[in-house]
Amino acid sequence: MPYKQVRQILLLPIFALILLFGLAQAARAADGNGILTPGSNSILQGIVPVEGIAQHSTFRKWQLDLLLHYDEDQAHFVALGEKTHPQPGRLTNLDTTQYPNGKHLLRLRVVYHGLNYDEYFVPIFIDNTGAPSAVAGEAEPVAEEIPAPVVGPLGQGVPEGRRWIEIDISDQSLTAWQGETPVLKTTVSTGKPGWRTLPGAFNVYVKYDETRMTGIDYDTPDVPWTMYYYQGFAIHGAYWHNNFGTPVSHGCVNLPLPEAEALYNWSAVGTEVVVNE
Repeated sequence: MPYKQVRQILLLPIFALILLFGLAQAARAADGNGILTPGSNSILQGIVPVEGIAQHSTFRKWQLDLLLHYDEDQAHFVALGEKTHPQPGRLTNLDTTQYPNGKHLLRLRVVYHGLNYDEYFVPIFIDNTGAPSAVAGEAEPVAEEIPAPVVGPLGQGVPEGRRWIEIDISDQSLTAWQGETPVLKTTVSTGKPGWRTLPGAFNVYVKYDETRMTGIDYDTPDVPWTMYYYQGFAIHGAYWHNNFGTPVSHGCVNLPLPEAEALYNWSAVGTEVVVNE
């Protein structure tokens, strides 16, 4: 066999490796960040590992969301990490049985200094036809469990009466009262040690659909369904953890997102907030 043909045959595997490497690199942005697996337009079912790279010179955190039907208004929180991922690796597991079948968009958001962030997207197709529900313990703990939605507006069909919110620090609970009827009771997270949630009687003085919260050791963008009731103390939704029932906040009252939205829509500026120890 002529030398030229032998050389071409020997080089074929090398060219194949270069091509595969190039395709893998194409899944990343110019800065190296991105979702590496699942691949673009993958058909997913069950528990699926999500791998990627998330880094920046002033890195704050990364967040993974699923935009149902490519709709920004239907973004569902999946997972969050506060450590950089400079090398390809698993970010979390995605339990597709928690979401409807169809075309969706995975979004990786890398947040850095000044609340700036970059976003990276991968289109996927979920097809859970005939798929069993997830087995407890299969998914990574970092993956956010989607709370059961609150059905209908709070207080619907309940006689009108004094609307007020009761927070009990001792059992990490919140109850919304309409007259003599509790229209919502949910588990919350109040201030962790060193960040006490102040007891007392207050009133909601301002509401924000979404706001930025900053402090000595935190800087959190897009905090949803926020109601300030005393100085920097607020009731709000928390997308960055699922430890409700455990005091983990900087003094605020953290709620699961569906409950936070329902409470926000039910409350008004002036609604009384009573915090008991």
